[in-house]
Amino acid sequence: MQKKVIFIMSAGHSGSSLLSLILGSHSEGFSVGELCNLPNRYRQQKPIDCVNMTSDFWENTFGKEGLYQLSNVLGNTRLNKYIPLKIEKKVRDFFNRDEIFNAYSFMFSKLDNKNFIIDASKVYTWVEKKIEAKEFISQRIEAYMIYLVRDGRAVANSFLRKYPHWEVEKYSREWVEKTKRRNDYFEKFNPDRRIKVAYEKLASNPHQTIEEICNFFNINFEPSMIDYWKYDHHDISGNNGTYSLIHRYKGQEIENRVKQVNGDYYKNVDISIKLDLRWQKELSPEKLEIFERIAGEFNKPFEWN
Repeated sequence: MQKKVIFIMSAGHSGSSLLSLILGSHSEGFSVGELCNLPNRYRQQKPIDCVNMTSDFWENTFGKEGLYQLSNVLGNTRLNKYIPLKIEKKVRDFFNRDEIFNAYSFMFSKLDNKNFIIDASKVYTWVEKKIEAKEFISQRIEAYMIYLVRDGRAVANSFLRKYPHWEVEKYSREWVEKTKRRNDYFEKFNPDRRIKVAYEKLASNPHQTIEEICNFFNINFEPSMIDYWKYDHHDISGNNGTYSLIHRYKGQEIENRVKQVNGDYYKNVDISIKLDLRWQKELSPEKLEIFERIAGEFNKPFEWN
């Protein structure tokens, strides 16, 4: 199979971690979660495997030097403190030793029997920059995109639940502006390699939705991948609530920060995939009115009633 990187583009709180974990449960797939956060986590010496906080998977798989280089390349920082990155790229390119700047190829070389990587970094500018690498331009690796969308009211509610100090008016305007940019980039992306998926459809009918995604990417659908919590994952970062369901399945305690934001929701909800419509009860009439006034018309294509 041709090696593929499947980028998930979405607003935060739209289900990208859920989708990435499901696809990463495929026998030939590997979910890296939000790969864009690797450089900062590495520099700050934070756990890199955010599903298993004490895991040394990344260190053991890519090696000390490999992880250092990977984090620097992805973070667009110097590999050698005495040599500017642009100069090193030119020199390595001249001598045909620039493989280090092809981050996904490097990851594939260390991941046995994996033919596609799921990168849930979400931000379109990340995707735009990464596919400029030689590994994509040469078609050695194919870049695909899933544009994961969700009802803006649900997105706003989830964001405000986590960041209650934000004003709903400010967030609503920001959601509209960023969604416009995502829409524009999606339209520019290769139409043969892009697909739009609604979170609500994924959560309501995961079997059918994932099968459709696999067919689009020419990947054999494996029904067992729907039970993502049964598999080992090593995502760099993502939704802690979704990760907590994996912890529950393993008999581990749910983290306090998940409880602080979500109360007992992840303690009591079924582990199996379900549609989260908490916004219908949690989003106050006042906040809903503000969102509708600012973003209501723009949100109509994303509404799920």
